Amino acid sequence: MTSKYLVKFYLRTLLIGTIISTVISLFVEYENVTSYLFRGEIGEFLAGVVWFITFGLLIATISQVIFFIYLFVHPLGVGIFRRLWPYVQLLIIMYAIFDLFYLRFYRVGLDTGHMWSYLGIPVIIIAAGVLVARHKMKITGDRNIFIPSLFFMIVMTSITMIPFIFVEDTSWIARSVFAIIVMNAFQLIMMPKYIEASEKEKIERGRVTKSDRNKERKKEEQEAADKERAKEESQVKTRNKLNYKNKTKIAKNNSKK
Repeated sequence: MTSKYLVKFYLRTLLIGTIISTVISLFVEYENVTSYLFRGEIGEFLAGVVWFITFGLLIATISQVIFFIYLFVHPLGVGIFRRLWPYVQLLIIMYAIFDLFYLRFYRVGLDTGHMWSYLGIPVIIIAAGVLVARHKMKITGDRNIFIPSLFFMIVMTSITMIPFIFVEDTSWIARSVFAIIVMNAFQLIMMPKYIEASEKEKIERGRVTKSDRNKERKKEEQEAADKERAKEESQVKTRNKLNYKNKTKIAKNNSKK
């Protein structure tokens, strides 16, 4: 992806996270901030809005950092575990769900004893993860994309939520979890489209980057390796045929004797 589309991708994600977080914060903090607007205290209201926007920018940035970490973790997992990687991801997903609930319950719910009241966060994250993963699988037509998408939507969202889980004020969770889920869904679904648009623009402009040259070089090396492999296989087949003919000829001569 070119820097132009990378910046577009970053800014759009930033905008989505900031808007969602700010709107939710205005509802959650009605008594402390939004009510100032209706009382005519515009200065106090704007100060609160600026704080909400700053918080939205913060969680949007964290969400994007987590996304790019995922882009590094996924191919690393494929390289290490190979065919076992989907099963490893499922194990990590189950652990993340338990850990998310346990952390939230242990820090806040332990004193109150209301275990079931803290199931909301994992349920919301799981439901959103399944829906987004199914949508991703549907638009790509690839069934193998479901588990990696579910992994990102549940595990990486859980990691992003950790700083807010430890806060006893549940309003922090409300103003962050929905924004994070929407941003993660946007990044997961839209990233390939930005890459495609970037590649299309480079082709139209005839622009060749270092990355493109590396890809072309690897492609040429792969084609050369395939040709060499095909040549070796052809030689092996030819030798096998010759050996078979020689054995047949020897067997005929022996039978005549």
